[in-house]
Amino acid sequence: MNKDKILQFTSNSLFTFDLKIFNIIDSTNSFLLNNFEPLPLNKDSIPVIAAEIQTKGRGRIGRSWHSELGSGLTFSLIWHFREGVAKLTGLSLAIGVAIIRVLRAFAVNQVNLKWPNDLLYDDCKLGGILVELRGKISGPTYAIIGIGINFNLSLPIKSAIHQNSTDLFQITGRYQDRNVFLSALLLELCNTLSNFEVYGFSYFRAEWISYHAYHGKSVTLFLPNNSFVSGRVDSVNADGSICLLTSSGRHSYSVGDISMRLAD
Repeated sequence: MNKDKILQFTSNSLFTFDLKIFNIIDSTNSFLLNNFEPLPLNKDSIPVIAAEIQTKGRGRIGRSWHSELGSGLTFSLIWHFREGVAKLTGLSLAIGVAIIRVLRAFAVNQVNLKWPNDLLYDDCKLGGILVELRGKISGPTYAIIGIGINFNLSLPIKSAIHQNSTDLFQITGRYQDRNVFLSALLLELCNTLSNFEVYGFSYFRAEWISYHAYHGKSVTLFLPNNSFVSGRVDSVNADGSICLLTSSGRHSYSVGDISMRLAD
């Protein structure tokens, strides 16, 4: 990755980025959590950390994110919100919309979303989102937003991932320029997050549903207490919770330590 090239593509934006690129780092999210001092609400310069390799890359529910030199795009940024944590429900879903928009702008049209934060192609994982919130109950709050997208995975990396995975080279048959992708993602994320601040997830809800790979399909939700529930995906609510039609009726489940897969 090339810092100058990335910043050149974002030079006409209303936002500027304090971008640091590391060859090797434990985790881009962890770096920002451990080294960033919360500042007054200020988006004149948005901290962004990108890495070629993460030795302790993190996904949801304590999962590991595997990477190697040039295999993908892994980065994190910080965004300040005036609102408290309770007003930011559905944030990771809105970020998924931003990523799909960019992929489709690059003619990668077959990728969809899996609630709450995975990118899928043909039921194989292409990428994921990890959002960590810090701040006060009533605000202000800041979000550490981590994004990982597979670009060209080697066979050893694929074998280390304990689920079906894919990458942009496998999908498109072309090598993609990560610098161009990252610059486009940063610009679209700023646009999306600015709208999210004003309108919340409800602004993106219909678009998100149109991208959902499992909409209308039978799934199993695995809950934090080791129980599970089966049903058909009906919709998502304005707060980002998923709605299932089950044998006992229509129920909603909040974004949290929940995983979802297609029913057998």
